[in-house]
Amino acid sequence: MQELDYEVLEFLYRQGKELKVGEIAKSINYPHSTIGSCIKRLEETGNVKYEPYKNVKLTASGKELAIELIRHSQLFEVLLHETLHMDAEKAHEEAKKVNLLLSCETINKICEIFNHPVKCPCGEAILNSEKCFCPILKK
Repeated sequence: MQELDYEVLEFLYRQGKELKVGEIAKSINYPHSTIGSCIKRLEETGNVKYEPYKNVKLTASGKELAIELIRHSQLFEVLLHETLHMDAEKAHEEAKKVNLLLSCETINKICEIFNHPVKCPCGEAILNSEKCFCPILKK
């Protein structure tokens, strides 16, 4: 998965609604053609549903993947904030850069080590996905 694919999945998940390719492109500041190519990749992997000139919709698997990757970023953010004493904003930025490299096993270990935090340093509730979850946190 490319970083842009994650960015689009996260954006669609956080918006909570279907959007046109142009709306996505404008909102996250990429050319329409770049987002169009990304949507095509995400459709081929079953993460979005899309028909030309219609809205892009996250599939159930796309939503789960977005939640999983957001969780990775949130818990890595906790690690950076707590161990390297980065401020919340910097930890958030840095965590987003590497979250695609981390396995659920690693993320769940971070969760365990930091006593199952319910919020990341930037204040968001830490999410649970089907594959990457904390049994202590409710879904």
